Amino acid sequence: MACVDIYQLENAYCYNTDSLILAHFAKVFLKKHFNVLDIGAGSGILGILCAREISSLGGKTEIYLVEKDEAMSILAQKNSAPFGGVVHCVDFLDFKPEHKFDFIISNPPFYTKGALLGDNERKNMARFQHFLPPQALMQHIKRILKPNGTLCMCYDARLCAEIFYETQKNGLHINVAQFVHSLKNREANLVLFRAQIQSKSPLRVLPPLFTHLSPSQSDNTDELKAIYAWAQTRSIKITQEALELLKDSKSRV
Repeated sequence: MACVDIYQLENAYCYNTDSLILAHFAKVFLKKHFNVLDIGAGSGILGILCAREISSLGGKTEIYLVEKDEAMSILAQKNSAPFGGVVHCVDFLDFKPEHKFDFIISNPPFYTKGALLGDNERKNMARFQHFLPPQALMQHIKRILKPNGTLCMCYDARLCAEIFYETQKNGLHINVAQFVHSLKNREANLVLFRAQIQSKSPLRVLPPLFTHLSPSQSDNTDELKAIYAWAQTRSIKITQEALELLKDSKSRV
């Protein structure tokens, strides 16, 4: 697949390996006719990778991205433009689409209040769950997901009881899950899951994904190397000044 350039603000929360792992996990559930919603899109990485995957299947999709941070929404629009992305700069809980979605994907904020807030409010919004509480998140997803639609999400593995409870309570049945570990002798740090409204299938827990062979960040497992090879993304950091120029050019269009 062709490499995808992702413009990101240098002082903002940038997409990381979690997003690439989630997109790779989600790709097997995509179909050619799906429309896709990326919640808390940031730079748009998840929606973009889903759109590219659907295109590789010979399909054509409509991708929608919800991002409440204005600066990040501008970058999401720039990044997703080659894929026809439609960006809504709004809090997801206030998002009222005219139609429901086949496929929803999200890497939502999941740090709890026990973690220390930083001085960067933009990064805090992308990291801490009180900016998008799991109960409210799942309630609204249920409202806008088609009855036969699919949700794919990742979350802190230590909080999987909470997110699984809120998902099931709001009428979404989790039927596939996978835990991600940095090393074979470490506890899981991430959980990936797929949920559907109409599914009655029992939960399938996939074999765990291990990302590293040693504590060295460059000592990747073959599984993680395969994910990077599939994703083929290139992060391009821009300054706040460059973003303002981009914002001005957008307002003149």
